[in-house]
Amino acid sequence: MHRRIATVLLLGALAFSPGSALAEDSAALLEELVVELAHTPAHHAAIARHYRAKAAEARSEAARHESMGRSYGRGKLGTRGASVHCKKLSEENSALAAEYEELARLHEAEAQAKP
Repeated sequence: MHRRIATVLLLGALAFSPGSALAEDSAALLEELVVELAHTPAHHAAIARHYRAKAAEARSEAARHESMGRSYGRGKLGTRGASVHCKKLSEENSALAAEYEELARLHEAEAQAKP
């Protein structure tokens, strides 16, 4: 019960945190806390869904950068460097999506392993 109250208070505090950098740090801390507190199949299943959603976001970003890279590739010589940049970002986001999918699989397995 105390954990639930602490989590709600933390979520409330994070919701009103100013600045995007602080929000990103807060989101990372919140994610870490949630993973640490996970102890039921439902918790692990919820975390798996969260990571699946993050994987989908990363795949979307990869596709967006791939598309932009193709557009830059057809452009003037000065923009071809941007095409290389976009290709790199697309590859990084694709790799990130694979990592999130693996985390989701691990939490799904944990959800199945717990009674």
